[in-house]
Amino acid sequence: MPSPTNPTRFVLLTLLFVLAWNFTSSLVGWGWPTATVIAVIMTSSYTWYVWWHHEALLGRILLFGLATGWTELLADRWLVDVTTTLVYLPGGPFVVRSPLYMPFAWMIVTTQLGYISWWMGKRWGIPAASLLIALFGAVNIPLYEQWAKNAEWWYYRATPMLGNTPWYIIGGEFLIALSLPATIALFEKRHWSVSIGAGICQGLWIWVSYFIAFRLVG
Repeated sequence: MPSPTNPTRFVLLTLLFVLAWNFTSSLVGWGWPTATVIAVIMTSSYTWYVWWHHEALLGRILLFGLATGWTELLADRWLVDVTTTLVYLPGGPFVVRSPLYMPFAWMIVTTQLGYISWWMGKRWGIPAASLLIALFGAVNIPLYEQWAKNAEWWYYRATPMLGNTPWYIIGGEFLIALSLPATIALFEKRHWSVSIGAGICQGLWIWVSYFIAFRLVG
């Protein structure tokens, strides 16, 4: 069973940093600039780390996350325009119906959870890792959504909620994270282009996951 490696420690450290940043942003409520700054910091940090340390696996997962983030814009458009439950606060540049920072935010969270789920899969097997990371995604999301609302990034409306988090978002996040260990195992030793294709599929799976959860509890 593998012990934590330097990349694992780096991913965990950046995860803690993002949590601290989001919490602080929720206290000051400055809106989109704080979301943009953390997206730039994390994107730069991961790009530098992969390049400097020649981390092939983390690089593949980062490409996977990048493709996921840009494809997820389709899900965001559906949430904003069709369900009308998601509202982004105005300000800053937008792409499609989302703030420009969103694809990169999804890239980072997908990379972090993806790498951690891969490590869990190597340690405990893919079925156990899938369940653990799915539960982490579902349990953790209400905290993120509360911070996002207080930070004046986005909020939800007109749907059943747990606090400020829609039940369908909790269910969707469970399904989204559930697929990560098996997906990363699929491309971890293949050409980098497979990571991009897997990321596009993952972005579409985000849409499907929210659609399923919304139809059930939204």
